[in-house]
Amino acid sequence: MKATIAITLLLAFALGAFGPALDAAPATEPTAHDRMRAAAQAMCGSENAAWEEVAPGQIQCFTKRGAKTKRTTP
Repeated sequence: MKATIAITLLLAFALGAFGPALDAAPATEPTAHDRMRAAAQAMCGSENAAWEEVAPGQIQCFTKRGAKTKRTTP
């Protein structure tokens, strides 16, 4: 009985000590597409602003009503 309690406490301690390291996902570098999306969002405005890639590297921003506002290159 004492051995079971000791093993349980040892496992709980080990999980508490090493658990966060097991859960950590490896850091990934943002791709070129992710960087382009972030740049387009920053140029067009808030997170609610719409945008569309009309040509490679050319972004068209829209208002909330869908009207075109500006065309820019990130």
